[in-house]
Amino acid sequence: MFITSFHYFRGFAILIIIAGHVHVGNSEADYPIFTNLVSGSTALFVFISGYLFQHLQRGVFNYPLYLNKKFKYVILPYLICSSPAVINIAMTGNFHPLLGNVTTIEGSAINILTGRHVTAYWYVPFAVLLFMSAPIIVKFSSLKHSMQLSILFIFSIIAVYAHRPIGGLNPFHSFLYYIPFYLFGIYAVVNRHLISKIKKYNIIFFITTVLLAYFQVNVMDVIGSSHKDLFTFSGIDIMYLQKVFLLLFVMTSLDLIENKNVKPLSFFANISFSLYFIHGYVLILLARLSINDILLNYGFNEISAMLIKFTLVVAISSLLSISIIKLLGKRSRYFIGS
Repeated sequence: MFITSFHYFRGFAILIIIAGHVHVGNSEADYPIFTNLVSGSTALFVFISGYLFQHLQRGVFNYPLYLNKKFKYVILPYLICSSPAVINIAMTGNFHPLLGNVTTIEGSAINILTGRHVTAYWYVPFAVLLFMSAPIIVKFSSLKHSMQLSILFIFSIIAVYAHRPIGGLNPFHSFLYYIPFYLFGIYAVVNRHLISKIKKYNIIFFITTVLLAYFQVNVMDVIGSSHKDLFTFSGIDIMYLQKVFLLLFVMTSLDLIENKNVKPLSFFANISFSLYFIHGYVLILLARLSINDILLNYGFNEISAMLIKFTLVVAISSLLSISIIKLLGKRSRYFIGS
């Protein structure tokens, strides 16, 4: 069954993810609470993936068919979209400093295996681990409710102490951090009745989200997502908790737009995956055009410049997405995922 409001949620998620990648001047430090609210929003996408994984299940889980679809519509577009960046970096030798002193072949292989070469591309190597784990994950939905909650609690404890990997270079580390969001998506489908019961706490979830973003800045002195080595201790990752409450707020708000016609969100939802693949290249293009300096030199303050840059990234990425879809038709899913 198609869920209109959840479709809109996917459109909202890709926009907030892009917003988290748009920075101008010292905007991150000058607007720290906003930065913390939009940073780490990939958690929303992971939750959506888990939700749809469960919602679309029909009958016995067909693992070979599942892997075939994920290869065609996720891995293949990733490899195709990665090619320009990987080739350019290999030719210039401009590998990220985190990779250390690597050869061209080593550096290119690490880029592909980690997604280090383009903004947000780390998501696909991590997602591959989700795909591989599907036969185990699918059993989660059939467990007793108490066992589901226990597993979510255990993985959440691991996540808040693991934080995110430095530079997104460790897909296994990302898997440990994000797997509870994926399982929470499955949980939300299986236990819809429980989600309905907590709608009355909707505003509390929103206030808690904002307060946690404030707490990150003013108590823990943390701006943006927290990254560290897996086996080093660096306290609790408040960002994880903040995104859990943000998800609770969104999930208990969706009914408000279920019967609404929100065409912009529907549009972005339809091309969400292509926006994901393309917006990193648009950010690179705008950086080479020195868009930050241009906007600030024209007298825009940081917040106005951020809004204009965000609009440009979304508009250009959308135009490229639609153009490729028009050109390739249904085959575009193999190239840009939409």
